[in-house]
Amino acid sequence: MEPAATETRLRDGSTVAIRPLEPGDGGHLRELWEGMSELSRRRRFLAPASELSDEDLRYLVEVDHRRHDALLALDDSGRGVAEARYVRSPDDRASAELAVMVADDWHRRGLATELLARLSERARSNGIERFTAVVSEDNAVVLDALERAGAERAGSAEQGQVELEVGVPAEGVAGRLAAELRAAAEAPRDFLGMVLRRIPVWRRRP
Repeated sequence: MEPAATETRLRDGSTVAIRPLEPGDGGHLRELWEGMSELSRRRRFLAPASELSDEDLRYLVEVDHRRHDALLALDDSGRGVAEARYVRSPDDRASAELAVMVADDWHRRGLATELLARLSERARSNGIERFTAVVSEDNAVVLDALERAGAERAGSAEQGQVELEVGVPAEGVAGRLAAELRAAAEAPRDFLGMVLRRIPVWRRRP
């Protein structure tokens, strides 16, 4: 039995059903992957990513909704169109790595913002106080939005990448942070550059 989904109306009037990701959702994640362009995949993973293997899918659906949590968005036909996840840092229980994927035809509708708001609330209830993210250096929209929302640069992850840290508000993504995320979502390819290259969030293998 699938977990209960909440129907959500986005700012353009379209609706999605949002629910926690479950072990049987590999097919929905593959649908989402197929809905992303090569550029979107590169911005998501900070590297060329032309294949989604069965091993990748097995890792991605292995969530316990505490240490590793994820939310899935489905369109009216039941197709997977977006997901957001965090993975608690192994050396800091109050910190987690964050990642979001949105199918290309669902950009600029506020879907990423909605997913992040809900994921933030879940993270806070699990003791997460900070999110970290690695952003492409040329993704000015996301860098500017996160920094105006209070994110601090923690340094350079690798050449062409910037690592940031932002606090999770006491009541989810609220107030100033929500406003900045919403503004970022109005630009194309908004959150596809907000990615994490570390193994726990997306276990890319040679």
